[in-house]
Amino acid sequence: MQNAHLRLGRLEYIRSTEKTKTRIFLHVDRYLGEDKQAHLVSLFGNDAEVGAITAAIHESHTFNLTFPDGKTQVAGFGKDVSCYRGSFHLPDRKQSLRHLIAVSATLHGNGSAGQTFVMNYQPDTRDLTWATLVSLLGLPADPRWGDHILGELQRLRKIRPLLGIGCDPVVIHATREELLEQIGRACAAGNLLFPEKNGPVLWPKFTMLQALRAA
Repeated sequence: MQNAHLRLGRLEYIRSTEKTKTRIFLHVDRYLGEDKQAHLVSLFGNDAEVGAITAAIHESHTFNLTFPDGKTQVAGFGKDVSCYRGSFHLPDRKQSLRHLIAVSATLHGNGSAGQTFVMNYQPDTRDLTWATLVSLLGLPADPRWGDHILGELQRLRKIRPLLGIGCDPVVIHATREELLEQIGRACAAGNLLFPEKNGPVLWPKFTMLQALRAA
């Protein structure tokens, strides 16, 4: 956890009226978005700050986001966003910190509309990425098929990187029907191994930490 502050982003919210001007800064530990469309943000601050940001998000206001590398982006969630608030206590603070996670309507329907979001797409999370894709889309598939199908999706540029803080997110553009066709072609070409015997397909078990890494 050393130098964890260097991996944090910053959210800035500014709102001016005739009588007042509001300017709030909050720390962001997780973010996932496409250009100006925010899909997920996890942030923390004091009660008043988090309350103000929660209200602003529900009112479809935009905010300025600064990434750990210094790049900036204006973003917002749009309609039907869901917000989840909590708190946590630090030993050296008298007051608890407030925590907010906001999730877009699109991310809430992850896997629908031909889009599947994955928070961390890395070589060591490909097995879990494949399991996530199969589970969300209800595919009749085998764990061993992941490398080939994901490789084909990358070759076809169906896997696109997204903006992220604290994660390496991607969106996979493929419907259930498209993936079924791709699996069928790969099976016909002999590129996918079928189970040796009839019965249920056994998938590896993943810990909660592993699941949160790929989400």
